[in-house]
Parts: sequence; C-alpha cells; structure tokens
Amino acid sequence: RERGPGLAPLLQALGEPRPPPQLGPLLCNLSQLPEGRRGLLDRSRRSVQRLLPFTQCEDSAVRRRGVVGALRNCCFEYGESPGPGP
Repeated sequence: RERGPGLAPLLQALGEPRPPPQLGPLLCNLSQLPEGRRGLLDRSRRSVQRLLPFTQCEDSAVRRRGVVGALRNCCFEYGESPGPGP
C-alpha cells in the first residue's frame, strides 16, 4: 500500500541533470521495506534500468553507495517471479 506520491517523484529525480546525492541513501532505506523493493522491481517503472548507471557514478560516492545498497536489497525480494519482460 502506497502512501503519498510513492516512488515516482524519486525516480523522476534520477533523470535530472544533477540528482541530489541524498537520493541514493533514501532509495536504499526504502528498499529495506518489502513495499519499497516491490516498487523498485516493478517492470513497468523500469527502475532497475534507471538505477544501473548510478552504480558507476564518479561525482557522488554517497549517491553511488546508496543506489548499490538499494539494488542489493532488491536481491532479497523473493516470491512470485515476474517472468520475462515485454
């Protein structure tokens, strides 16, 4: 169950020319919750594809570590496999 605007504004902020460095740790914290992981793993949002370039981000170690942590946390989501993408 989502409250407020959800992940959409955070994922949109990743598309900005200079996303805030605190966005990485925020996504990492959110991905600790099952709802956060499911939101990031939702194929229709293409969140993982949007996060991957930030794993090699040289300008902000804080953002890079946070994104890597969020992706790592998503590895702990189990259950029904989403199957092949479109």
